[in-house]
Amino acid sequence: MSSSSSKGLPSFEWMQLKEPIDLSYYNEQPLISGQFHSHAFYEIYYFHEGCCTYLIGDSVFALKPGDLLLMNGLTLHCPSVEPDSRYVRSILHFDPAWVCKGLSESAKTILLDPFDTLRNHRMTLTGTNREEFEALLADIHRLSASTTHYRQERMTLRIQELMYVIAGWCQAAVQGQDSISEKERHVQHVVSFVEENYMHDLTLERIARDMHITKHYLSSLFKEVTGTTVFKYLYHRRINQAKILLRLHPYLSITEVSQASGFKHLAHFSRMFKSMVGTTPEHYRRSGDELSLT
Repeated sequence: MSSSSSKGLPSFEWMQLKEPIDLSYYNEQPLISGQFHSHAFYEIYYFHEGCCTYLIGDSVFALKPGDLLLMNGLTLHCPSVEPDSRYVRSILHFDPAWVCKGLSESAKTILLDPFDTLRNHRMTLTGTNREEFEALLADIHRLSASTTHYRQERMTLRIQELMYVIAGWCQAAVQGQDSISEKERHVQHVVSFVEENYMHDLTLERIARDMHITKHYLSSLFKEVTGTTVFKYLYHRRINQAKILLRLHPYLSITEVSQASGFKHLAHFSRMFKSMVGTTPEHYRRSGDELSLT
């Protein structure tokens, strides 16, 4: 996670996933910081109980129990909780490319449209809808805490089911909305391009050429929308990929992990990994630490 600020914007954090799926379930911890944050992964936020006002961009939502927020992550957002107030929430962060891996294009569109088209959407769940959502959320939490075989694959299937349920609820709203803004479309294009090509040698010129814009405009646009630079995002993505490979593919050598993650030189990979993770790739693999959101 890196802190940054941008002209005309409050201080905020740019957050990164350390694994494709991260769930904080029924979190009752007091809010430590109300700092705005932004990220390139998608977020499903569910408010169980308490007192919270949620700020997303220029929108303010006074939450009540049963409220569900869908966020594409790129818009700055921040919960605001009064001191000593109860604040119980569940937050599911996920990499859309990972969750939709292997699905048809039509299925991807169905699952991601509520996030891409509505961008940041609030709905209030009641009755059987609330019961169904909370039951699915509890099941994902049960799997996340287990050591069963194919745990992450089973979690992915549950999250896909959860997203199909949400897509059904949002169908009318999605059909009545305009598409995402041009700036957000460009940034999402960059994120998708990096997702597909992080393992290759990338330059600003190559990314800008793919998008048919100048590299100066690309740099300023990405920084304006996300608060970070294209290359900071790229290196975070490569290091995150290295963590996934170190965890899920112990037979790969450190050199193979480095190359598969997009680093041409092992020494550069080792320096970047230690700088961003705080330990060496070798020690990270031996430690078996759980991957989690910083």
